[in-house]
Amino acid sequence: MIERTLKGIAVVLVLIMMTLLVVYLNRSDPWAQIPGKRITGEEATERMDDWSFMEPSTRVILEVRPSNPYSLYIRAYQHKGVLYLNSISPENRWTQFLLEDPNLRLKVKNKIYKVRATRVEDPALVNEIQEAREQMSPRLKERTPEERAQNWYFRVDSR
Repeated sequence: MIERTLKGIAVVLVLIMMTLLVVYLNRSDPWAQIPGKRITGEEATERMDDWSFMEPSTRVILEVRPSNPYSLYIRAYQHKGVLYLNSISPENRWTQFLLEDPNLRLKVKNKIYKVRATRVEDPALVNEIQEAREQMSPRLKERTPEERAQNWYFRVDSR
């Protein structure tokens, strides 16, 4: 009886694992912390040159590496009508993909925008963006200079 029950449980577990594998391999948009592939939704036809319609800090879906799409949730920062992406480490997978190809797609409020990201290297602008972020989240002020230096910002522009 116990042997038969254990075999039944094993079969159910195998079926669950197979279902999860099929779902994982056929995913599009990211799911929680699991990266996705090509994002789905309505493609925006207009250029977006003013992002001030967004909150200062908004969760978006980022799709990098057009040749083999890789998508994930990320927080974007709108500052003075310009949209910025923040990478907390240059070693992040998506950051490396973005350095290889700056073209990406961004899903904001169920619309997908074709954009290009350019790394912000002007120290004064980086400092201005960081200070604006610290106003939104005071705990960011506790970061060490080394932690702040690890933060890379990318300006987002329509293409």
